[in-house]
Amino acid sequence: DAKPGGRFIKIGVGALKKGDEDRYDNYRLYEIVDPGMWTIGKHHDSIDFTQKLADPSSGYSYIYRKVVRLVKGKSEMVLEHSLKNTGSRPVRTTVYNHNFLVLDNRPPGPPLVITVPFQIRTVRPPNKDLGEISGNRIVYLKTLEGRDVVTAPLEGFSDSPTDNQISIENTRLGAGMTIRADRPLARESLWSIRSVVAMEPFVAIVVEPGAEFRWKSTYSYYTLPAGPK
Repeated sequence: DAKPGGRFIKIGVGALKKGDEDRYDNYRLYEIVDPGMWTIGKHHDSIDFTQKLADPSSGYSYIYRKVVRLVKGKSEMVLEHSLKNTGSRPVRTTVYNHNFLVLDNRPPGPPLVITVPFQIRTVRPPNKDLGEISGNRIVYLKTLEGRDVVTAPLEGFSDSPTDNQISIENTRLGAGMTIRADRPLARESLWSIRSVVAMEPFVAIVVEPGAEFRWKSTYSYYTLPAGPK
């Protein structure tokens, strides 16, 4: 809605200045005209970040809070988020985590397997020489190098939060990670290159004026019986 030269909002960033183009450009570096007010709280097992932003010119104002917490006695990390709408307009957007994962400084490749709770459908399968989708799993067939890319948009999930779960395991390295979230998936994508594998779950956010929206993800790390090197 912002006019050229006007202001628009990116939650967690601030109020930005729009250029002369009509559409938002993901790859453009926009000027931050108001970063809002940030506070940071440090605790023995967590750290929290809070941003307050009020932008009367656009009608959007909010309080965003993120907590990164380590769970005592477990190999777990919890990300807790809340977004309170203090403006006059409803907030409708999506949020996702890149979830960049590197295991033992190794590139993605066999026997790396990604598992989700649902039978995967996709309109754009990965390169058949590099990886394949089989039921609810994504299997790597070749170690990624150079300009190799394994990507795919994932479909087939339900509107239940139980489908917002991802497991990534490598039996050769004997390591695995599971991500569980408490909100339904709006979209999900895989993106991976020679340096990183990233499963990216999207959550839809709708917050009316005066309301608050919360979401949480739990990351569990574990070992597996290591296979041959």
